[in-house]
Amino acid sequence: MNEILLGNADLSFWVTVFVACLLGAMSPGPSLVVVVNHTLARGPMAGSWAAISHGFAIMLYAAITTFGLSAVISNYQQIFDIIQVIGCLFLLFLAFRLLSSETHADEVIVPSKALSSNVLAIRDGLAIALFNPKILIFFTALFSQFVRLDSSVGEKMALALIAGGVDMLWYLLVVVIITRYGSIQRFQKVSVWINKLFGLILAFIAVGFIIDITQVW
Repeated sequence: MNEILLGNADLSFWVTVFVACLLGAMSPGPSLVVVVNHTLARGPMAGSWAAISHGFAIMLYAAITTFGLSAVISNYQQIFDIIQVIGCLFLLFLAFRLLSSETHADEVIVPSKALSSNVLAIRDGLAIALFNPKILIFFTALFSQFVRLDSSVGEKMALALIAGGVDMLWYLLVVVIITRYGSIQRFQKVSVWINKLFGLILAFIAVGFIIDITQVW
């Protein structure tokens, strides 16, 4: 039954998906700003709602990407091959930028007291994900390496659930840490190193994808 739902993917496949999604969520950026600001301005409940809605939006993006790529494979194999190559190059480019980057302006978290209700927290969590085209590009580049012609519906749904679930749990953990320690300085101090770690592992994953593609060709 599990094989029917999740296809023939092995443990290393799912570990790679999990690690890539986790490091993507951990990489500091505007999403972290939104979650932290709501937590500091209105408390852990607002921060949690922002985290949950953000993870839900990520899951939607991931689902759209996986099912869209599956349709491309079925009807336009050559286009999908091109997407795979471009996806690998994009992941390598992203890895290079992360490895060579310093703290960016959108990583500087400034608490905003203007934030109000939990409804606004949900709205902002959704908006910061849904209106960020970089997320769709990232998932297209990443999942083009995982989605196959024989990928089952359950496997594609699992990819989306992992992406959204990992993102949601990470930001809920951020809310807990911020609530307990009442400070964001630690996040800002380690943000550059998190980026470099993400870049290094992403480069390793991208190189592995390139090797797999060349072997198929």
